[in-house]
Amino acid sequence: MPRPSVTPTAPPCTSCTEAVRYTDGAAVHVLHGAHVPEWVLTDPTPERIHAEPNVEVRRSAIERIGWARYIVRAGLSLVSSAPDPGNPDSELQPYDVPLALWGRPTRLLLAVNGSVEPDGHRRRYGLSVPAHFDDPVAAAGWSYGLSGEHYARLLRRT
Repeated sequence: MPRPSVTPTAPPCTSCTEAVRYTDGAAVHVLHGAHVPEWVLTDPTPERIHAEPNVEVRRSAIERIGWARYIVRAGLSLVSSAPDPGNPDSELQPYDVPLALWGRPTRLLLAVNGSVEPDGHRRRYGLSVPAHFDDPVAAAGWSYGLSGEHYARLLRRT
């Protein structure tokens, strides 16, 4: 069986387009090193993001449009905000998620990664937490299996 011919189209880790195109027209799409479907690059919408089962693809799609734009487009409502005691200079922000998006009452806790990325920035990410959490610190603690009180005493979160 002959090997397919491959044409590199861009460096994979920096591409916001296709990284590889095969001679039969098939392509591999990559965003910040993650293999993603074409829609992540061409038309990321909250509906597509929420229908996507792969968490890494969802994260990539949200990063593609930006958290601020995603929050507005998805109709999320800020519940509260508090400094992250385990991550200096960062905020914890729980958002109400419309019932129609996830089909159950839930909140999305927007946080900043405690670890620095290789390029020096800190990635923002969202965690699904139960809808009863009004206190962002308690919600963050829950995500680690801790009470809010215990989470508040962390010196540094990674």
